[in-house]
Amino acid sequence: MSVKLIAVDMDSTFLKTDKTYNKPRFLKQYAELKKRGIHFVAASGNPLYTLKQYFPEIGNEIAYVAENGVYVMDGDTEINYSAFQPEFLKQIIADLHPDFAECMLLCAKHCGYMGPEIPEQSLAKLNIYFKKLQQVADLQSIDEPICKVTLNTYPSDEPAALALLKTKSYVIEQQVNIVSSGFGFIDLILPNKHKAFGLSFLQKKWGITDAEMLTIGDNYNDLQMVQQAGYGFAMANAVPALKQVAKYQTKSNDEEGVLDVIDWVLAGKQDWSL
Repeated sequence: MSVKLIAVDMDSTFLKTDKTYNKPRFLKQYAELKKRGIHFVAASGNPLYTLKQYFPEIGNEIAYVAENGVYVMDGDTEINYSAFQPEFLKQIIADLHPDFAECMLLCAKHCGYMGPEIPEQSLAKLNIYFKKLQQVADLQSIDEPICKVTLNTYPSDEPAALALLKTKSYVIEQQVNIVSSGFGFIDLILPNKHKAFGLSFLQKKWGITDAEMLTIGDNYNDLQMVQQAGYGFAMANAVPALKQVAKYQTKSNDEEGVLDVIDWVLAGKQDWSL
């Protein structure tokens, strides 16, 4: 086995249901990964500022593929940031506003922007995933680069929301991709920009092939990176579509399945078994 990069999704993968992880166990593993020159990457739909709060001890050392692949950082060094063209973004906001004003957020580098229509009862959920939220009177007034539009739906409403989005001309013409990130979140992202896209920048920088990459995820936004990696893992709690493309499967997030995989890598064993 020759693994040089381990990229993990966060929610329902690396993190337990209560948004914690076994920090003593992981930090011990990380010290050994670092010693061996194996890179650790947090690859998530979450914003960078949220991801960094999970790793206070090593946050400036590890790499990040944030915002579902469009914001890539190696420690404190920015590698890539892909943003919507401003005029195109304004068209999307105007088109979505009638149906999604109460759940639409714009994702910028340093915060998430929400309009006045967001109900107060949504804030408890949003504050878990967006550690820096700013309310503005009009989303059209934002004039900084926006990398992602997020819709915070109720999980029960997500299928209807996805069906409506698929009727939009910019989705049909593949000017925008829509992806479910779990927990009712639907992300509108630039085409061909996903976690595998983000990881490719780090692979190029570090000289790492797909065969030397190990990725772990649980949801639809993990499909590309799990398919691309030489060692692609699905969590036991993953959606069926991801399990179908993953070469391997590990235990659930609440059973520390990711940490078991890291132990396997460090042990240098050839065969994986649950």
